[in-house]
Amino acid sequence: MRKKNCRGTERKSTTKKFSAESVAKRLLEVFSEEQIDETARQSGFMQRKRKLAPKALLIACISALGSGDAEWLADILRALNKLTGREIQYKPFHNQLSKEKFPEFLRRVLEQSLSKLAVPNLESIPDEKLSAFKDIIVHDGTSLTLKDELADVWPGRFTKKAPAAIELHVTMSVFENNPLSITLTADKEAERVNGPRPEDLGGCLVLEDRGYQSREFFGGMIAAGSSFIIRGTKDIRPTILRAYDTNGRRCRRLRRLEGKKLNWRTLPRETVDLDIQWGSGSTVYNGRLVAFYLPGKRNKKNYTYLHTNLDRGTFSAEEIGMLYRLRWQIELMFKEWKSYANLCCFDTIKAPIAEGLIWVSLITATLKRSLAHFAQHYLGVELSTDRVAKSARLYLDDILKAILRLRPSPSVVRTIRAAFSFLGTNARRAHPNRDRHKGRLSFGVQPIGVENCQRS
Repeated sequence: MRKKNCRGTERKSTTKKFSAESVAKRLLEVFSEEQIDETARQSGFMQRKRKLAPKALLIACISALGSGDAEWLADILRALNKLTGREIQYKPFHNQLSKEKFPEFLRRVLEQSLSKLAVPNLESIPDEKLSAFKDIIVHDGTSLTLKDELADVWPGRFTKKAPAAIELHVTMSVFENNPLSITLTADKEAERVNGPRPEDLGGCLVLEDRGYQSREFFGGMIAAGSSFIIRGTKDIRPTILRAYDTNGRRCRRLRRLEGKKLNWRTLPRETVDLDIQWGSGSTVYNGRLVAFYLPGKRNKKNYTYLHTNLDRGTFSAEEIGMLYRLRWQIELMFKEWKSYANLCCFDTIKAPIAEGLIWVSLITATLKRSLAHFAQHYLGVELSTDRVAKSARLYLDDILKAILRLRPSPSVVRTIRAAFSFLGTNARRAHPNRDRHKGRLSFGVQPIGVENCQRS
């Protein structure tokens, strides 16, 4: 199976306030003609300089995918001709996109974007419980169907409905609110082998879905010094060592459940906090499992199992559930990619074009998220990445034109200032106070660079 990885270099947290000049410098580090040409050469995409330069092609792709609905390759060509003021014909344009090294060139540009443009967006509140973790890591995947003719290159799981499909396996930092690494594989590949390794997660809190319920994975996380909350399935039958109810201030022992096998049918109609023993011999795992009860007609769906190694004395069952809801941030990011970065199936049966445009979509989404974070630092107000992404047609092309035409640095800086001013007025978070009580900021995190952000 073909597998493509994109991983940004390790970044140190910083809380400095970004100026328009420093943002312009970062953008030009990634999108300068010298940098893009060097990346194109190293990837094998550009053998010699042609009229259709890699930088112009890249900027046009970002413009078409980031500023509107691009359904056809011709939409990108029109953006290219508009930005460059030229009349490039479809055939030479298509020939460039069809090159075998086109996706590798763009994958490397995305890697540089993740490394140089992503900045810390959230941080734990000092002396709060989450200050014990250096980051909160979320991993999940999202699928994308392709043309059926690409089934030999990218085979899908559902051979009748979607014979050709890819899966993006994404590891996300909650504090940076951006991906740390992205792996592109055929949709039929297993999820866990493409996830983060326990040894790379020391000191972090890791939130995973049911695909990571594994005694070996739990043991690896504990050995690496990581904390985790991982959703479980209802088909496991560990032995209950201790059971506590979660009603009231004190945890009351439920001795009638202890010593028995876990079974959702015999659990009380309430949330219970359990110590379990799962497996035997060398693969035995002793850990904590919280079974959350949701009222309704009694069946499997009434319960949600969450495995964790967080201490019961520090993190209550209710707090475990609140923390796990931070996983929703990666789902919001996936929605943003597909809604506002044109992560979709283009009308092509050329594998390099199909894969390359996926990487361009991710470059576009990363750029817009980073601009949102830079603007938040610059303005000192909370911004919505969703609003920043959906309004890109009103500011993104101005920035791209300034970068493409190699204007003097002051012109790029003025364009960035104007964009930030627009976002400060039109892309603020709708309910920042509600976020602190019910949303993503409700459990010990706060936005960086925002004044008066402490919860009341």
